[in-house]
Formats: sequence, structure tokens, C-alpha cells
Amino acid sequence: MANQQHGATPEYGFNDHPLGHADQYTQYTEYSHSYTTDAYNNYYYITANPDIPNTSQAPEMNSKGEYNYNHLQPSKDAVGNGVQVQTRLLDSAGLQNTAEIRLQDPLLAIAFFVGGILAAVGHHLYYKRLNDTPVTSEDLQVWSIRIGTGLALLTRCGLVAAIGIAAVQQTWLSLRKRAMSIGGIDSMFDIMGNPLSFLNRDFLTHAKRLAVLAAVAWLLPIITIVTPATLSVESRMTHDSVATKVPYYNFSNTDGWGTYGGFGYISGVAPEIARLFTRTYISNSPIPQTPPFANASYDFNFWAPSYKCSNASEIIRTRNNRTWDLASYNYTNFEEAFNAEIVKPVSTGNFSSGAPPLVYKSTAPTSMNNMILVGANGRNEQWGNTDHNYLVCQLYNTTYSVTMRFDNGVQSIQENSIAHVDSQEWDNERGRLSMVLANGLCAPDPAANNATICPTYYMVQYIFTRFLTGQVRINVEGELMFQSDGYEGNIVEAGEAPFFQSGLTDCPEIWNSTGYQSASGGSLAFQSLNRCQGGTLATAIESLSRNFTYSLLTYSNWRNFTTEVPITVSMPRNFFYYNSITLLATYSSAVVVTLLCICVGFAALLSNGYTSSTAFSAVLLTTRNPDLDRLSTDNTLGAKPLPHPIRDTKLRFGILRTEGSESQAGFGLDGTVTPLENMASRS
Repeated sequence: MANQQHGATPEYGFNDHPLGHADQYTQYTEYSHSYTTDAYNNYYYITANPDIPNTSQAPEMNSKGEYNYNHLQPSKDAVGNGVQVQTRLLDSAGLQNTAEIRLQDPLLAIAFFVGGILAAVGHHLYYKRLNDTPVTSEDLQVWSIRIGTGLALLTRCGLVAAIGIAAVQQTWLSLRKRAMSIGGIDSMFDIMGNPLSFLNRDFLTHAKRLAVLAAVAWLLPIITIVTPATLSVESRMTHDSVATKVPYYNFSNTDGWGTYGGFGYISGVAPEIARLFTRTYISNSPIPQTPPFANASYDFNFWAPSYKCSNASEIIRTRNNRTWDLASYNYTNFEEAFNAEIVKPVSTGNFSSGAPPLVYKSTAPTSMNNMILVGANGRNEQWGNTDHNYLVCQLYNTTYSVTMRFDNGVQSIQENSIAHVDSQEWDNERGRLSMVLANGLCAPDPAANNATICPTYYMVQYIFTRFLTGQVRINVEGELMFQSDGYEGNIVEAGEAPFFQSGLTDCPEIWNSTGYQSASGGSLAFQSLNRCQGGTLATAIESLSRNFTYSLLTYSNWRNFTTEVPITVSMPRNFFYYNSITLLATYSSAVVVTLLCICVGFAALLSNGYTSSTAFSAVLLTTRNPDLDRLSTDNTLGAKPLPHPIRDTKLRFGILRTEGSESQAGFGLDGTVTPLENMASRS
């Protein structure tokens, strides 16, 4: 290494420079010309001094090892004083015009792209985990949307960043291919941050691929709007099983059921039971109980009384034997009794003879075992003959299997199974005295062949007997009248009788008779459609008896009788709903378009032959051109708006061919630049 000085000694020695070795860092001297070279002549360190001649080239060494400073041009401050500068010259090994594709930007684009895909997959998996799960709180709902929006934003950032890197490479490729106005070049460099750049026609004409890449980058944020909205909240009915106590029956408890006379025999039913029955036959439906939940259902099994109404001919065929004492009821068999009580009164007489037939007749002989005999002369097309108009309704102990259902508090009963098990084989007298049999409890009665007698069952028979038994006839004035059974003087206009206030008179066996229609003014005068449940008089009576049994669940004196059952509670609950098709389709489209953009960028990178940049340093190094220096005179601020002469000037990036200087790459005026070949292929 050689050291030569003119004037003062250097402030620092070659090896004791505070920044390190002299072949890496600049060495400074003061007040004199100084130079330092290493053994390889790679670096020169020069202290500027006003004594140094004005030149514009690096120092040269003569054959004696001395430096010639005629080519140095020191800098001056604002008042013309010399200022200390340093100049670093590189040999050919350090030149930057050698092209090489650096993998940093391509790998970064791939990393952003993969990161965006991972965020999209995470978004899908997160929403999929939430799908069909209940929204347990408002915070959960809010944060689920926030997290989804955050993942969508990460996806958008990753994909847009990857497109941005690709757009940089395409920018320089477009600049190499053709000349473009400075305004158009401004739009190219500004397009990723300013959508108004799309309004530049020169840019759209000469940089179509870049415009497409930029348009995709600007449109991709749509995914941050669409994909978070694929998770929504919908209300569904849920069904949970809850063990809950519900009203139950206790037919062994007679509290508040009856009225009594003498030594305790049953003389009638108490007011509340009567009201329950009245409400039942008027509404033609059970009295609804208080729902355990607004929307619920449960299966219910129990024993209770009900009537089974059979065709009289069937009873005569199977049970024609006498079950009563001849001293109290002088008929030798059931057929004889039924014909005498029902068939003949209903079928005899005609209008021409002045004795019109009965429209309806029902009776309940006290000697028979809880039977109600019924006859009507109306024709029911369902049977095709009049034989089914004669009925025997027998009281039974019945097993019920039903499903109680409540929909928004409205009760409905689904009858799954109704089985008539034990006919109540005891007469009226034993029923009246049942309260003294076992202190009002259900108990076998030795006087009734040990048949189990419940006072409450007897009172059900009492209620239906008073309701059903009687006669419907036409009086001499042609009026429709109802006469209660056993009470000759108790005759009322038909509409005032409880029987006519029920749905039973809507059954064809009653209204579809000549006498009824002549008195009522036509077949539809009294009829209300769909109130004859089952379509026949037999099914309507059976349905009324079951409805009354269901109504007893609301009996106030039985409010303490309950049973625990599993209730299926239905209630609206909010659940997450994930529209995966929309999210996956949106992300898939974004990923495919981004991948195509990256491929365009990689193709531009390979065509350029080196990794480009839109950083300030790239602009600085590619605009070293005397023509551009003259163009920038009086416009060094770069402020907007750009003057029209500058904006419309066409530039191209390529090889500058300037007279008196070596060729170099950079921006030049149109006509002074030759195409820039693939730098990688040149190297």
C-alpha cells in the first residue's frame, strides 16, 4: 500500500480509522489534499480542498504513484467555501449494471400469497366450527363477526400484496417496451394507491396488463365485505327434554265433586264440575290447561272414564242377557228392553196420522249397568242404512295414551291409544251409595259382584245421563221441542236444551231427518259444520266424554295432584348459519385471479432479467440523463399539478445513447433510447 501527502499529515492512519479497515471505510484528512489507496487500488479517499482543480472524474495515478487531481471537482457551500466531501470509486467488480434475478421479491410474493390462502382457510374452518352452534351471548355473536372480518382482511392484504409485487415487475416491463408520456408513467407508479390513475388514457393504452393487475388489486377488497357476511344468525326451534311436574288425575279424590243428601248418598254434581262439563260441550273441545311452557309436548298415560258407543244390534248379539232384577225392570233380555225403550218410540208415527215420529230419544234405565240407550231417525250416508242409528253407550274404565302439545300456549291433544278395558258393571243404586262404601274411595262393592266403584265415575254417568237423555219431537204447532227424560213437564224449545247447545245436533243422525228439517227450515238452519266429531253420533258422544276427561286436568281441587314427566320443550334459539358455498366461491375466485396475476409478474420478471423496484433509489438511478436534468429546470419540487409540457413528454426506459459517454440504462426521451434487452441473457 502507498500513502502520499501534500501538506499536513492525515488525521487518521490507514489501520486506525474509527470505522474500520481502510479498504472498507473512508479515511478523512483536513486542511490539505490527501489520498489513500489500498494494495488493490479498489478505493480512493479524498479530502476536498479549494486548491484542488475543478474536474468531474476520479483521480488518476501516474507512473510514479502520484495522483493527478485535475479531474476532481470539489463541492462548495452557499458562500463559495470549500466543503469536505468523499468520493468512492468502484472497480468493475462492484458495478451494479450487472443483472441478476434476486429471489427476495418472488419469495415474498409467494409468502404473501400463501399467507392469504392460509387466512382464507382459517376463515372457512372458523365459520365451519361455528355453524349450527347456538349463539350463547351477544358478545359471542359480535366477536365471531369481528374475527371473521379480521381473517378476511388478512386474506385481502396477503393477496393484494402479492399482486403489488407482481405489478412492480410488470411496470418496468411496460416501460421497456414503448415510450410513454410522463403523465402515463406517473399513473403507472401511482396506480396501486390512487384509483384516479385509471383515468389516464396513455396508461390504459400502453400498460394494459398493469391496468388489469391494478384493477384486480382494487377489486379484491370486496372479499372483506362478502365473506364475513356468510356467517349469519337464524332463529330455530330447539327441543330440549326437561323433567317437569304436570297435572294428574286422582279419581279416588271426590273433594268438590258432588252434592249429597240423607246419610251421604250422591244427589248431584258440584257447581265447578258442572261448569267444566258445560264449557266442554259448548266449546266442543277440552278446556285447555295452563301450559308448562309456551311450546312444549309430553306423552301422558293414565286411567280415566270414557264412553264406548256401539251399535245396538252388536250388544244384542253379544250381551243379550238380563243383568237386572225383574221386580224393578220387567224385561227378560236386553233386546226386549231396548226395543221397548228406544226403537218403537223413535220409529212409530207419521205426519199423516198426526203423530210425527221422534227425531231423537235417549234413556238410561237405573237398573242397567251404566248404559245410555240412544236412537235417532236421521239418515247417515256413512252407514248406508238406519240400523246404526240405535246406539248403546257404555261407561268404561279406559287407558289413555296421549301426547299433550302446546304451540305458543295453545293446547292440542294427540290421542295415540284409547283402550276401553273394564266396563262399569254396577247399577245406579250402587253408584248413588258409593260415597259410604269406602269413605269415597274407589273400592270393590260386594253387592255389585265386587265390581270396583268410584264415586267420581258415577258422577260422570250422572252428568251424561242428564245431558243425553230425553226426547226431541215436533209439537202440534210444528215446533222442535226437547223433553228431558223422566220429566213430563220439563219441555223446552229445542234451542234452550243443553243437548242442542253441543255439537251432537250437527250429526246427520239428528239433522238429516224429515221432522227436524221441517221444523228448522232446512238442512243447514241449525247445522254448524265440523262440530260432529268423527261424523257420526256415536263418535261424537265418545269424543265428548274424552274431552270432559281432559278438561278435568284443570279441576282446581286436583291442583295438588301432579306427576313428573319428561317434557320436550320447544323454544326459539339463535344459531349460527354459515353459507360455505358463498365464502369458498369468493375466496377461490380471489385466489385464482391472484395466482394469474403472480404468473404475469413472474413472466415480467423473467423478461426483465433482474428484480425491479419502484423505490426512490430505483427512480434515482434510472433518471441520470442530461435531457431529464434540463427537463426538470424550475420544476424540482415535483409539485402538483404537473405542467403540461412535462406531463406530455414521452419517455422510455432502455439504453441511453448519449454522444461522448458510455451507454447506460435509464429513462430517456423518445428517440434517444434503444430497447433494453433481457439483462440476464446479456450477463
